[in-house]
This record gives sequence, structure tokens and C-alpha cells, in this order.
Amino acid sequence: MTVLKAVMAPARGEYAGGFREIDVYDLPGECTGAVTGLYLTGDVDQEYLAEQRRMLDSFVARGGRIVVNGHVQRVFLDGLTRWRKLEFRNPRDLALTRVTEHPVWAGTDPKSFLYNTGTRGPVPFAELERIGVAGFYGRGCYPDLPEHARVVHTIGRTRAPIDYDYPLGAGRVLVHGGNDLLQFATADRGTARLYPQLLRWLEGNDG
Repeated sequence: MTVLKAVMAPARGEYAGGFREIDVYDLPGECTGAVTGLYLTGDVDQEYLAEQRRMLDSFVARGGRIVVNGHVQRVFLDGLTRWRKLEFRNPRDLALTRVTEHPVWAGTDPKSFLYNTGTRGPVPFAELERIGVAGFYGRGCYPDLPEHARVVHTIGRTRAPIDYDYPLGAGRVLVHGGNDLLQFATADRGTARLYPQLLRWLEGNDG
């Protein structure tokens, strides 16, 4: 089985920790029957993906899985909805609440995603509240959800959905409304397990 990570920059096609990186413009030729999952980074060309909508819909409908990162503005898959910016004034407006357990985030604490800091190594949450900057995980939401969507996290006091997945044919689509999820799989945060769990999900081995 193969899991593709589609990026905007020229890629070498090498396997990195289970992912085979490809240029998004090579996707039609690379998305073969051996591919089980596709990870779309947040900066991919959505105009181009919209042109490939029939291929992407078919890939998921036959049992494939796709992770969509970032701010969807062009609908390139059945069921996708558009991202909206969230009004926020302080970290409480950006805090995550886990609504549903999901195999990708299993064993992680939603609080661990809230702050970024230049300090190396693990930092206690109380210290992160003092020195950290909130909002890197996400600053927006998906208020309109497709049928049978499963909300994983909501954001802020309005409890607007930021992470959700939904079925499409025999496959599933997972949407994260912020910076690439893989950026948050670090030992310092205590979230290193996010990486292998996301990979297993794309391989079709979990939920």
C-alpha cells in the first residue's frame, strides 16, 4: 500500500516516514490503484484540485482516504465546504474542545495544540499560557458540514467545527481547518503519536 503526500514544491518521490511525496501536479499519474491515502498540504493549488474533482471523488468512493489541510475555498471533493475566518480576541477564542474521539488524535490532549513557543523541549501548560502564541493550529472553522460528518474538534467559545471527517462512498475524507497537521506531531508537545496514527488512518487501518 502507498500513501501520497501532495505538495506544491517539486518533490523527489522519496518515502519519508511512510509518505511518498509528490508534486500536486503529478497527482493524476501517481494516484494509482495501489494508493490507499492522500495527504494534501495546506498550500496546494485548489484551482488545480478542482479540475481533478472527478478523479478525487472516484479515488475516495472506491475506498481511498484523503486528509485535507488548510482553508478550503474551492470545492474539489463531494461534501467539502468552505472555510471561514473566526473572530477572536484572546486564546480562549482559539482553544480546542474534543467532541468525538478519533484514531488520528488518540492519546493527545487538545490543549497541547493551542500554543507555539520558540522554547525547545517540553514546556508546562501554565508556562505556555504566559509565553506562548496561540492560533497556529487554526484560526477558522467549517460551520457548514456535509451529511453524516463527524466533528472531532471545535474551536473557541462558539464551538465551531475545525476538524471533522465524513464518509464518501467506500472511503473517508478528513478535514483540518488550519496549518498542516504533521507540524503538530512533536515529542515536545507530547503529540509525536499523531504522525504514525495519521499514517495508519490513511492506510485504512483505523476508524
